[in-house]
Order: sequence, then C-alpha cells, then structure tokens
Amino acid sequence: MPPIVTGLGSDGMRGCFATALIALGVLMGPGSAAGEAATFAGRQSEAAGARSFLGYVPPAYNRATPLPLVVALHGCTQTAAQFRKLTGFDKLAKAKRFVVVYPQQSKKANFFGCWNWFLDSNMRRSAGEPSIIAGITAWVRRHYAIDPRRIYVTGFSAGGAMASVMGATYPDLYAAIGVASGCEYAAGVPCAGYRGADPEQAGLLAQRAMGPFARPLPVVVFQGDRDTTVPPVNAEQLVRQWQVTADWADDGAANRSIPRVPRKTSFDRRSGRQTASVAGYTDRRGQELVQRWLVRGMGHAWSGGCSCAAYADPGGPGAAGAMYGFFMRHPMPGR
Repeated sequence: MPPIVTGLGSDGMRGCFATALIALGVLMGPGSAAGEAATFAGRQSEAAGARSFLGYVPPAYNRATPLPLVVALHGCTQTAAQFRKLTGFDKLAKAKRFVVVYPQQSKKANFFGCWNWFLDSNMRRSAGEPSIIAGITAWVRRHYAIDPRRIYVTGFSAGGAMASVMGATYPDLYAAIGVASGCEYAAGVPCAGYRGADPEQAGLLAQRAMGPFARPLPVVVFQGDRDTTVPPVNAEQLVRQWQVTADWADDGAANRSIPRVPRKTSFDRRSGRQTASVAGYTDRRGQELVQRWLVRGMGHAWSGGCSCAAYADPGGPGAAGAMYGFFMRHPMPGR
C-alpha cells in the first residue's frame, strides 16, 4: 500500500498565483430538472493549473431550494470515480438531498495521484491546488443552487490532508471539514508511517493561513487504530492542531481559551462490525468544535466503505454519514 506522501512532482504550480477563475464545465447525465438525478463532469482551468472533476445532483434538486455541497477529495492511487464508489456519497446525497463534487488530481502533478498538500506552494490561498479546488467549488455554485452557508470539504488519506489545507486557506468558503486517515496542516512534514508536525506550531501556521477570515473551524476526524500508513497518533495531532488554531483565531491570542480534553467520549455500536470511540471537543462557549472517531481494528481505509473499491473497511461505522451529520450541525456562522 503506497504511503500518503509519495512523489513530489509538480506541473509548474509552485509560486503560481491564480488571478482569475476560468471554469470549463460540461454537464452530463439525464439533466438537472426537478425530480431527476443528474451527474456532471468538467474541467477547472486557471492560472494555478487545471483539474477535472465529477459530480452528482440528487433527484430532489430544484433551483428554488439551494442544497448543501460536499467537496470530496480522493487519496493516493485513487481516482475521483473510484472515490465516489468507495465512499457512497452519491447514495447519501440522494437520501439527504445535497450535491457532491469529486475533484480529480492529475498524474502530471503527482505520479501516484496524490494531492500535493505537503508542498509549500500548495499551502496558501489563491495559489496552487487550493485555488483549483476552490475554483471547482465555485463552478458548482455557478451551475447549481447551492446554500452558501452549507459548503463542506472532506477527503481520505492525501485527500484528507488536503481537506486540512482547504480549511486553513478558505475558512470563509467551507463551513466545516472532514479528515479521514489524513494529516494536519503542515508544509514539508510528511506523516506517512509516523507522526506529523508539532501541532502547536502547525496550529499557529493554519491560523495565519486563514488571514482575515480566521475563525474556529469545526472538524470531524476518522481514523483506524491499526493504520500503519498514517498512524493513529496523527488523529490526536489533528485534533490538537485545530484546537490550537481555534485558540488563536477566537481572540488573536494563545490563551488556552479552547478546552484541550474531550467533553464527552462514547462508543458507537450502531452500525458495522467494528466499534468506534467517539470523542467530542468543544470551543470556548462549550459548543461542539471537533469530533474524533477512532475505529477499532481498522487499517488505512474509509470506514464503512464499499467493498467494490480499494481502501475500504465495510465493517466500520459509515464515515460518509457521520461526517455529513456533523456538517449539518455546523453551517457557516454569521450569514
């Protein structure tokens, strides 16, 4: 199984800032009229580079009623098409009524198909891969009625690490993020096979990346306790990194305003064969901020994933459903 950090190839995006979003999208499928499901595909092209994407619109879609949007980022060696099968987000989108889009990494940018979350050139707003993913998000918003308060990004492995980057670089766009078997926001520090960067430092860097949009960002984390590709310690560091980011973001100072210990820890036995330890962490007002799922007996996999795809653990609690439930509790504040 390939590590999350492999291949440092780039397609010339280093230091390249996007000055405009030029979306080239092609609608496909049966259409987007009310009562009909629709699939779509397109290609986002801009100064930072170009990436293709796939998407799904539920049958209940009607332009008069804006729907939530979930941006789902695949892991290394995966494709957008494989990830949509693995996660089951299309099926969930049909049941819960939301739109989902799956950006596709280019093999020219990374030989193993990994999002280059670890490169400094991809750690800033309006630059590199974050700009392209945000551009894909903007394309969906232009073509479909999307609720601006309910836009989210999630991912698995390298895609999970990139979800952390998107949360840090576009906290005004994504109301909350989901990270499955991924890493904290930290340029140049790999987490494959061991722990990532110091979460205290990474937390401050993420807050700085947020710039004028800095805020405590809700995060849901999924991790297997037998993951040797991205060891479980990284889930602990993810939690701590986003706590530190929230500590800095809520009042501009590191003053321990965010409680470090979980307010509640429970065990999920409702679905799947494996039990998950679910820890809930709060913000300074006692409101839910971070939720961490540690799945017993799971390796490097998407919990509750379809056995028809690689990196799936069908016996684990459904990550897609749990993440979406967390997302719906956290719309964008102040709008």
